[in-house]
Amino acid sequence: MKPERLRLVSAFTIVALALVLGACHNSDDDGSAEGIENAAEALDRALAPREVELITPEIRSENPSVQLVGDIRAFDTVTISSEIGGRVDRVLVEVGDQVAKDAALVEIDRETFAIYLAQAAANVQAAQADLALAEKDLERKRDLRSDETIPQATLDQAQAGFDLAKARLAAAEASLSLAQRNYDRSVIRAPAAGAITERMAAAGQFADVGAGLLELALGGKVKVAARVPESWVGRFVGLETFDFTVGAGSTVHTAKIYSLQPVVREASRSFEIVGTAPADSTMRPGMFATVTLTSPESKSTLWLPASAVATSDLPQVLMVENDTIVYRKIQIGRRDNGTIEIVDGLDEGEQVILDVSGLTRGLPVKIVG
Repeated sequence: MKPERLRLVSAFTIVALALVLGACHNSDDDGSAEGIENAAEALDRALAPREVELITPEIRSENPSVQLVGDIRAFDTVTISSEIGGRVDRVLVEVGDQVAKDAALVEIDRETFAIYLAQAAANVQAAQADLALAEKDLERKRDLRSDETIPQATLDQAQAGFDLAKARLAAAEASLSLAQRNYDRSVIRAPAAGAITERMAAAGQFADVGAGLLELALGGKVKVAARVPESWVGRFVGLETFDFTVGAGSTVHTAKIYSLQPVVREASRSFEIVGTAPADSTMRPGMFATVTLTSPESKSTLWLPASAVATSDLPQVLMVENDTIVYRKIQIGRRDNGTIEIVDGLDEGEQVILDVSGLTRGLPVKIVG
């Protein structure tokens, strides 16, 4: 007999002898052998193996999933700045406003640039008049030169005057185009549809060229980002979408995968996944999101009833070897409707005791059922 089982049987024997001695003492008092018979029955029960039922883990074929805390981000953010310098006349939007492409956002010194535009237009008209006069003078000089009434030098001078007037008109037209462009730029417009997320401008302040006036979150989409544990590296082959909820809401949205961070951060042992989704009124940049990733690759998992797993200390299951209970350490995972996932420590087909309550290692058992 093995030493461990021998020690166990000896312990049971000591308990049984104690019961017999107690019964004998009682029999001396009442003059009957009933106590001795009861003690013998107790000894038989103590030495009899415990009846146990075995169970094989349930095998489930499923797609592993993980739930993560993420956040909502603007799809793209643009800093709106002025291409001209001048005083801010009006700011036409507020934080949170939805704007369409080319919508007016800020007006910069419109009156001043209107004056510049009018001045440039007048200069064009003057240059056109000078050119028309120079052209007529050139035609007359050509007629006179054909009759040799004037010398060639006079005709050359008229030609030079016409060319100069033509160049001055071109310069005036260029100035008019620039003035028109600056006048158009005095109204700052949205480069694309989106939402105003920050306002840095106020009427009356001076706007420098390139200084930020507004922040605009572009498009009708948002980004949904979450950090994924490194154990999930390699599980995204074929994964195209993931589900998420926003804040405390229960509505499930679907995001299309936009990018996967190629590097695992050493500090957090995780990497970032980013998806895109159509924006709606419940989504604002900065809000928390609950992201659920489901691997497209199916995996077999083992499950046991909660009664078959001892979790008071380290997770263990009880197994039977040589009609005796032995322990097996395991690693557990999820819980689902009275069952526990066995992540490691148990193979398919291995049997464990169905109900571990009241059982200890080394106890003799009898398999039933």
